[in-house]
Amino acid sequence: MVQIKPKHNPPTRHPARVLLILKHKKACIIPTCTLLLFLYFQFSINYIKEEQGVKIYDVSHLPQQCQEVATKFHKCQQNSPPLVLACHRKWCSTFGHCDPCAGIGDRTQRMLQFATMAVNKCVRMEFDYVPLGLNVVNDAVYHDPLGYAGEVLHKRSYDVSARNALDLNTLGKERLYSHFFGSTVSSLKQTYDPCLFHTILQPNVNLQREIDTTLSNLGGVEEKKIGIHFRTGDSIAFGMDFTKDKRVSDLKGSLDKMLKCAQNLSQKLYHTTEVTYYLATDNSQVKDLLPKMDNTTVHTLPIRPSSYLKSEGEKDAWLELYLLSQMDGLVMNPVSSNYEGTAFRVSTFAMLVKNIGFFEEDQVMECALG
Repeated sequence: MVQIKPKHNPPTRHPARVLLILKHKKACIIPTCTLLLFLYFQFSINYIKEEQGVKIYDVSHLPQQCQEVATKFHKCQQNSPPLVLACHRKWCSTFGHCDPCAGIGDRTQRMLQFATMAVNKCVRMEFDYVPLGLNVVNDAVYHDPLGYAGEVLHKRSYDVSARNALDLNTLGKERLYSHFFGSTVSSLKQTYDPCLFHTILQPNVNLQREIDTTLSNLGGVEEKKIGIHFRTGDSIAFGMDFTKDKRVSDLKGSLDKMLKCAQNLSQKLYHTTEVTYYLATDNSQVKDLLPKMDNTTVHTLPIRPSSYLKSEGEKDAWLELYLLSQMDGLVMNPVSSNYEGTAFRVSTFAMLVKNIGFFEEDQVMECALG
């Protein structure tokens, strides 16, 4: 007689043990899911905050002389594929590919040079870069295929470290990526249309509130105002050791000269020195000297200049850029472009102020400190 062996069944787990295993798995899964959800929603909240105040295509808020250029820019934005201009400085404080993209003056000048080229060739332009405190107009914002995941993980679908020459023969025919600096562009002109600054970049709600409040405290539109931009070097702006960059060594004497230039400009424009003076500088020591000056009241913000690589440093710099651009006159000092004290020139930041403020030549004074 053949006996049929029963099928082998695994040993039955004790119900209490099964519950313990399930509880252990949940203990691992729940915190992980909670963390991922937290990161996702935290980014979403920050993303929404950054987008707050972005204005859609509308040229009515722009200066009258800029409306024609702005209309052409937005018309060209309907074309595709685009040229994407990238800078990932916002990853420098955490992780991912970091590139500071120089200072605000050089970076924004480069941005506007690319935008001017794009408008002249009527090519769509997108920016994988949002300055802290500002918004990029909607139709020029780059959206990576990786979406939120790319923002959370600091990744892009293209090689963010590439610095290849830009092939202008394919411009407007296929999607191209270029970094602010490092990508060779043969036909990129050194000049730019300042109207594109106002077309593409706009202060967010918080920055605009600070601008309006400060201008009101300075007397509003009725009060005549002279802006003073006193540049001393790179020690503060780029977090360098101050002892390595002393291109303006006599701060007290140099400040005296800057204030004298401001008074001379005021006398030239308004036949009086009794106007409002506003000082912006990259050096806290200059601000500390202001209370010691005689016969002249100079206004300045209670912010301490800090490195552009820090969020507060960049936001403060944008605030002072906008404030200076809305003065009635502007004084700025040439500074050496190297640490040997040669090749003096006005900083690109000061020139950006002059250009976006649409100052006439007689409203600007270069104050030589040498």
